[in-house]
Amino acid sequence: MKIAILGAGAMGSLYGGPLSVKNDVYLIDVWKEHVDNINNKGLKIKVKEEDKLYHPKAVMSADEVGKADLVIIFVKSVNTAEALSKASCLFGDDTLALTLQNGYGNDEDIVPYVKKENLLIGATASGATVLGPGYVFQAGIGPTNIGARKDGDLSKAQIVVDLLNEAGIEAYKHDNVLAAIWQKLMVNVGINGVSALLSTRNGFLAESKSAYAIAHDLVAEGCAVAKAEGFELDADEISRKYYIDGAKVVGHNRCSMLQDVDKKRKTEVERINGAISIMGKKHGIPTPYNDMMVMLINAKEESYNFE
Repeated sequence: MKIAILGAGAMGSLYGGPLSVKNDVYLIDVWKEHVDNINNKGLKIKVKEEDKLYHPKAVMSADEVGKADLVIIFVKSVNTAEALSKASCLFGDDTLALTLQNGYGNDEDIVPYVKKENLLIGATASGATVLGPGYVFQAGIGPTNIGARKDGDLSKAQIVVDLLNEAGIEAYKHDNVLAAIWQKLMVNVGINGVSALLSTRNGFLAESKSAYAIAHDLVAEGCAVAKAEGFELDADEISRKYYIDGAKVVGHNRCSMLQDVDKKRKTEVERINGAISIMGKKHGIPTPYNDMMVMLINAKEESYNFE
């Protein structure tokens, strides 16, 4: 199958590498050094203490790829609309598209470019960090849940699930994938902003009572909004599972928002904590912690030019 990975940073590379063993995979990214390194030396993924080498093709423009059978979208959520507008050549009548991006509502930016029945949405529990050009560290290993929008075709999710499992990427078809996406959103709501502001790895939340309390309150607001949207989530359970127990597994991981702040890039806070604020207003639910987190991260971004 011809597969295009749109946004081949840490997570795009993590999926593109294994998929390239039995498929024609193109990694599309704007980081020239990363692209050149992959083409010249291969893509290296560090899993625990072992380096695995893969040889996907890497390009800087979708025009070098043309129409694909499957497009997996990993660009930052704030860049989705712009990236898709420059990559419309990837999509044909039969092209499947899958978003595994962070945040909520990315599918709305994608649906103008692909048939609704061909748009798949999902969430991944895996995590990754870029160590250098062409070199990625798999910081966490977890399942990928894939489903469809209400106007989508769930049967097509099985095609992608089988493809991922064949590549050694644990994946499942999910009848109610929005529940999985809400669960992932809650994880990001608590971890990302706190870690980005404090410049700490995920495991700090398990070590600091204050950081944990802030993350828990962010998630509690998110769970109240989720309930109004029809999804029952437990803030205590999520906080304990991901911020305490999870720290034992991926506590050394630097979350994506921290990586963005480190590189002075625009973050995804608007699609994470900002999504809670927007939906909270829709339902008349106060979200002061998430409102403040959005403002603090925005202020952090504004400070880049003054450091």
